[in-house]
Amino acid sequence: MSEIPPDIETLVANHFTVIDVVYYPNAVEFEVEKVDPVNSREKFLELVKELSPHGLLPKLTLDGNSLKLHVFKTSVPSRRGLRGRIILLIATIITVILSGWVISHGTLELLREAGISELYDPIISTVAHTLGLMIPLALHELGHAIYMRKWGAGELELPVFIPAPPPPFGFGTFGALIIQRKPSFNRDELFELGISGPIFGLIPGIVVSILGILQSHYIPTSVARTWIEQGKAGFLPTPLIFALLENIMSRGEGVLLLSPLALAGLIILLITFLNALPISQLDGGHIAYALTGSNRKLKRMGWLASIGLLFIAPVLGALMLILNAITLHPPPLDEYSLPSEKKRKWGVLAYLSILLLTFPVLQ
Repeated sequence: MSEIPPDIETLVANHFTVIDVVYYPNAVEFEVEKVDPVNSREKFLELVKELSPHGLLPKLTLDGNSLKLHVFKTSVPSRRGLRGRIILLIATIITVILSGWVISHGTLELLREAGISELYDPIISTVAHTLGLMIPLALHELGHAIYMRKWGAGELELPVFIPAPPPPFGFGTFGALIIQRKPSFNRDELFELGISGPIFGLIPGIVVSILGILQSHYIPTSVARTWIEQGKAGFLPTPLIFALLENIMSRGEGVLLLSPLALAGLIILLITFLNALPISQLDGGHIAYALTGSNRKLKRMGWLASIGLLFIAPVLGALMLILNAITLHPPPLDEYSLPSEKKRKWGVLAYLSILLLTFPVLQ
């Protein structure tokens, strides 16, 4: 790691008015004059650009009535685990294919029982289900990766895909995540990191849902009721946008038996909703922290969201309660500056729109 450069005070003084300086073995603490928390954002980012080539990063915090700027040594973690990520990707593709195969054959059996002659090709529907899940998940993570690179994370990395059991224990995957190799600079970066994934995943999720609904069949209500009583079929929480699409595209009477592709779209929308909840380090947690700048406020929002989820999906609600209880959201390096006005206004609207569109409703 690089040493603290001798002109560190000059570098800091180019952007902030220095009141006091304290040197430590691997860091320097500056007390600087308070500035408008809107104007300080750009000052801090300019300082980051000047310090990064020296292997240093600044951290700006409000300590009581004093504004403190710490400069410390840092190093970027090496890129590791590519082989493991490839193995997990292959495993996830396999479990999603198995899931699609189980769902496709289950759907075929129900259609035959209902006397519907227009049947699916199980191979084609399995492939459609697999692509309908994997492509939106990959695009979700690509959205994160693009904005991470914009904020200086370097080259794009392969996401970590998480396999899961096929039905009846799961749907082949728990989703994916991408490793952040550096701390977030400010609340603008946190917001963009959080909002990018849901937007990149929501749009293809809607497209998959539309295509899947077109492939689905309507079953007489009495038949559907019998299947539910026999445990052959059941209801999943339905995101609002999916319910609206289903009503707009209605082509018959009765209960819609989802095609494997439609089920993939519904799962993607549900994952988007869960990930957008203001909890811990979920995408919604990034967004909520960026807008509030407070772990205390994020915790309160997390409790409300988790308790509400208990009434929709008790197991998931309980898991979210635990996650909210045991984790804190790491703050950005610039804890003092406010997010940009554009993100405070339009960001809230975009975030609430995602939550509303994917909110599970009763049908």
